[in-house]
Amino acid sequence: MLASHPIQYFTPIYKRLAERPDISLDVLFCSDYGVRPRFDKQFGQKVRWDTDQLSGYRSRFLTNVSPITDTFNPFHAINPGAFTGLLRSYDAVWVNGYTYPSNWLAAAAAHLRSTPLLFRSELRISDDQVTGAKRYVRDAIVRWWVRRSAALLYIGEANREAYLRYGARPDQLFFCPYSVDVERIDATSREYADAKQASLRQEWCLPVDRPVILFVGKLIARKHAEALLDIAAAVGPSGHVALAGSGPMEPELRRRVAEDNLSNVTFFGFVNQSRLPEVYAMADVFIMASEREPWGLVLNEAMAAGVVPIVTEDVGAHPDLIAEGETGYVVASGDTSLMIARVLTLLGDEGLRHRISAAARRRSLAYSYEASTEGIVSALRGVGALRAEQVGSGVSDAPNGRN
Repeated sequence: MLASHPIQYFTPIYKRLAERPDISLDVLFCSDYGVRPRFDKQFGQKVRWDTDQLSGYRSRFLTNVSPITDTFNPFHAINPGAFTGLLRSYDAVWVNGYTYPSNWLAAAAAHLRSTPLLFRSELRISDDQVTGAKRYVRDAIVRWWVRRSAALLYIGEANREAYLRYGARPDQLFFCPYSVDVERIDATSREYADAKQASLRQEWCLPVDRPVILFVGKLIARKHAEALLDIAAAVGPSGHVALAGSGPMEPELRRRVAEDNLSNVTFFGFVNQSRLPEVYAMADVFIMASEREPWGLVLNEAMAAGVVPIVTEDVGAHPDLIAEGETGYVVASGDTSLMIARVLTLLGDEGLRHRISAAARRRSLAYSYEASTEGIVSALRGVGALRAEQVGSGVSDAPNGRN
């Protein structure tokens, strides 16, 4: 399996796959971002996840020959080992995305070895803003990956529709949802219910006597965290806004809070993985005002905690997770007025909040790590790669090495 870096939402899936007696898994990482402190320009600071991302499965960090250090530049990951390491005797090769040169090296190795290729991406049609020659090239690239892949792991309905548009056969498609640790988040939110929630809010400097409206994410332009300040101005003392995250927009947001005297706004700053469940446990309403959001895993997390979501139609997860008025609300991108109206309705109707909260929890259960793991297992069976005894991988059993 080739991965860009240890992603906190993906590594639990690797651990579950490695626990299976019928699977011998090796994960090759292009970068050590997330496990060693690296500057993230979208968070505006160095980031290192504070939860274990590497134990429970075999992995290697491949040598990266790219001189580029910006992790958002697709050419920052050029790993010759993505080709040479996958020329060994594997039964299947799983690749996430096609952006990095190393993804192409892995696909080339799989092709030369006639090894089934499993492909997972965030591709969707609704956020397609590419036009002209760039779109022609992009479409040709995507069709190549669809044609070359033995299995296409779709993360949700918008992703599935995109694959079909690019020529996928139904028998290539396997549901492998974008997922979070729903059990842990649900348990934490229930643990901090009622009186314990009040204590937790005091610890985080939040009021205990009014609903909390939450934003979680990078403070960058396309996330539109400024919508939370519009909401704060509209709800006044009947609600409190909390923003968990950091990024280049933070100084501007703080300046507006001061200028508009928004006393019902709290900035948490960057919140690492171990404490995020606490943040959700304190909230009543979750806002995601993003544009061009391929999925939005913080929506999964909020719903698992029973926080009522209001998101824009640009959030890729909404067709899967939100049934309008039942598990949350969807508004047009940029329609802050309707978003405010939805918030005011929820703040004024505690019974409605509780009903949607319970339904959101139930809906989130289908998007668990177990569901993702089963999707990959089904794909391996579908391409004939899963059998009782695995061919030796040729990769050292020593965990977390470097090649």
